[in-house]
Amino acid sequence: MVTIRDIAKEAGVSPSTASRALNNNPHISKDTIDKIQGIADKLGYLPDYNAKNLTTGEASAVGVVFPVGGESITGNPFFINVLSGINIELIKRGYALSVAIAKTPEELKKNVKSMIYQSKIKRFVLLYSQEDDPIAQFLRDNNLRFIVIGQPIKSNDYYVDNNNVDVGVGATEALLQKPSPSNITFVHSKENWIYEQQRYQGFKKVVKERHIKFNEVAMNADDTDSLEDKIKLQPDVDGIIATDDLNAIGYFDEFHKIFPNKKPKLMGFNNSLPSILLKSNFQTVDLFPEQMGIKSVLLLFSDTEDPDIDKKRHLLVAYKII
Repeated sequence: MVTIRDIAKEAGVSPSTASRALNNNPHISKDTIDKIQGIADKLGYLPDYNAKNLTTGEASAVGVVFPVGGESITGNPFFINVLSGINIELIKRGYALSVAIAKTPEELKKNVKSMIYQSKIKRFVLLYSQEDDPIAQFLRDNNLRFIVIGQPIKSNDYYVDNNNVDVGVGATEALLQKPSPSNITFVHSKENWIYEQQRYQGFKKVVKERHIKFNEVAMNADDTDSLEDKIKLQPDVDGIIATDDLNAIGYFDEFHKIFPNKKPKLMGFNNSLPSILLKSNFQTVDLFPEQMGIKSVLLLFSDTEDPDIDKKRHLLVAYKII
């Protein structure tokens, strides 16, 4: 079996330098890290993760925490793509991905506690940003490293996100290309997450500047009667912008039942629907969730791998209107 001493001998460095290079120590130059990791790959070196865990007291796993919810959350293509990006980077580091999913805040906190105390997981990615979130507060209280997907409002947590105000502006301006709607409904989830509020902020900035009539609606799958009543109050709507593709299509379907002859322009977010389901008047915003997952891991390990990134405390991902 190839050892660190074998790699060090081949590279002409000390075993301690080889060990630090294999662990991406920021005090080792990038050239040296690349050289030593290249030699390790050539020799077929496989790290002993069990020994590493005993030394550090930390599992070679990252906890990924979903927001509280049911199948509409766990089956959301956005989260699946974020997980894909996270996994791409974890594999490079020899880490596994462990997921916490629950239907209540109490169950979720219990799940996270089990990850920490039983599985010895000390690094986490929260797939959501929520004000006064008990999970984030618990991680802070225990001095555990974590990254949030979505910009926090009050706390100084590390985070990865799009600039959602800019995204809201860009999506609204795209929707207003000719033929330009004159009455727009903005649709968000019943939870009205922080990123939705920020997109609404960008949307409202544009429509107010252009003196365009607008209204705001919350999508609630458990209360379709209320949604139907709200739609009936807006018969002149000719544009719909929703905070994700599923809400855009869901709202349009309800709208179409009431006003079957109307064809409002649609704008969604996430680029998550198969093209066969898209309407001819439908646009969407690609938020590059896989890149969010990749960058969340880069930021999560920046305390040991990249001090420059660590100082930033956040990384932003671009967007593209499709």
